[in-house]
Amino acid sequence: MAPKTKELYKKPRKICWHLYSLQGLNAEKFIKVIDKILRQEFMVIK
Repeated sequence: MAPKTKELYKKPRKICWHLYSLQGLNAEKFIKVIDKILRQEFMVIK
């Protein structure tokens, strides 16, 4: 009998950002997220 393989869980992509979570990002990640927010791929929640 072959051993059962465990299914890998993939977390959903984060598309909603809170203003406070943006403050904790490093500069490089912050720029990437803001760029996607401006292109309306991501959204900011209050």
